[in-house]
Amino acid sequence: MLAVKTLVRRTLPPLLVAALACIGAGNSSAYVLSTEKWTLNRTVVMHLSLGGTVALDDGFTSFNQSAADALNIWNQYLAHLKFSPRLASTMPQIDGDADNSVFFSSTIYGDTFGSSTVAVTLISSRSNVTTETDVIFNSRKTWNSYRGPLVQDLDFHRVALHEFGHVVGLDHPDEANQTVTAIMNSRVSNLDELQADDINGAHALYDQGPTYLSSIPAPNLVNLSTRALVGPGSNALIGGFIVQGSQPATIILRGIGNSLAAFGVSNALEDPVIELRNQNGTLLSESDDWIIGSNAETIASYRLDPTNSLESALLRSLTAGNYTVIVRGFGATDTGTGLVELYDLHTTNGRAGNISSRGQVRSGNDAMIAGFIIGGSQPKEVVVRAIGPSLAQSGVAGALADPTLTLVAASGTTIASNDNWQSDPNATRVSAVNLAPSQPVESAINRTLSPGSYTAIVRGVNNATGVGLVEVYDLGPPPP
Repeated sequence: MLAVKTLVRRTLPPLLVAALACIGAGNSSAYVLSTEKWTLNRTVVMHLSLGGTVALDDGFTSFNQSAADALNIWNQYLAHLKFSPRLASTMPQIDGDADNSVFFSSTIYGDTFGSSTVAVTLISSRSNVTTETDVIFNSRKTWNSYRGPLVQDLDFHRVALHEFGHVVGLDHPDEANQTVTAIMNSRVSNLDELQADDINGAHALYDQGPTYLSSIPAPNLVNLSTRALVGPGSNALIGGFIVQGSQPATIILRGIGNSLAAFGVSNALEDPVIELRNQNGTLLSESDDWIIGSNAETIASYRLDPTNSLESALLRSLTAGNYTVIVRGFGATDTGTGLVELYDLHTTNGRAGNISSRGQVRSGNDAMIAGFIIGGSQPKEVVVRAIGPSLAQSGVAGALADPTLTLVAASGTTIASNDNWQSDPNATRVSAVNLAPSQPVESAINRTLSPGSYTAIVRGVNNATGVGLVEVYDLGPPPP
């Protein structure tokens, strides 16, 4: 949807092959900054898709490793930005998808490389905030990775340092009439590491920024998420949660889409939009692209910035009550697999819990999947439910006729499975806490779980499909 939002794509000048001699030293503060920079405190995930195992002269066993090392070298000088290399990423390389791809190609998304061009960095931005960077290395050249003077093969590592400097936000000093020793000059030379000028440029961009923040550990449900197919209209993914306690709860809500493709999710929702509504249906907040939200830097400071710039995030302080968060596609007819997430930062005694998510339950990998994390150091009693046919009583069309529920630990071990809730060993407890589903074919699991991560998977019996509801209830005492 970038064209609709009139995002600008700018191709930085290419790095050119030139003589082996180094450019002479000059003014050590002559770095040149691009007009774009990343949201401060952002973690920039770089999808490295540079081939498999290969023996390189500097000991790396793949170009992915060499690229990751170059990114981590830049990390040393970025106080309020961090690169996160994802080696051997399966993320598709698509121009304008707001993901950051690094790969070899014989063309620049179909355009021809110049005869002396060895690599280019493409930068997309919005209001001078960087939204995407793709780094493409010319596969028609012969590459190695080494240190020292240039030899016949191109040194991938030093070219990667240069291109990732563009990703940081630096341009070519020599093309701005500066005479300076820098890896960021536009021509390959015997320089094989960052120079003072390059480092000073990084400091100028990212030395100052908001303080990094951490959520406060608490013995509550601290992360609640659901993944399901998102459709138009009433087929949106709808999450509900309850804020409990006399103090407001500070939460971050996220709508995740296209970045799911890196985890093998097919048909990921390209551009999710989220709405937050209170129990009366009043719209409280909405987010399309999180990077332009008023709380973007604070969200990044908690290290909860979405990977993809088109994904959505909200930071809110909410008083006790019932709330709904709705995930849709940016376009009226957009569909795809999306993820709704709730993070409770526990900055007060208030808590957000008892999440429920309603969405499309499909077969196979398109099941509805809910994840949650139990914080603190003590076990916690929960009830997890899968609701289907009773939704029809609330006017939901196409309700799942017979849901099944599987509870899985982070290790992948199945803790419990349930088809009809009365067959669960703890069905009496489910009834005692007034959480018995209204239909006998619906599912419920009651367990006391140790701190950690868990997944609840909802499917239809015999691979049936329909609209389902997954719920996670915290049975711990409510906060004061």
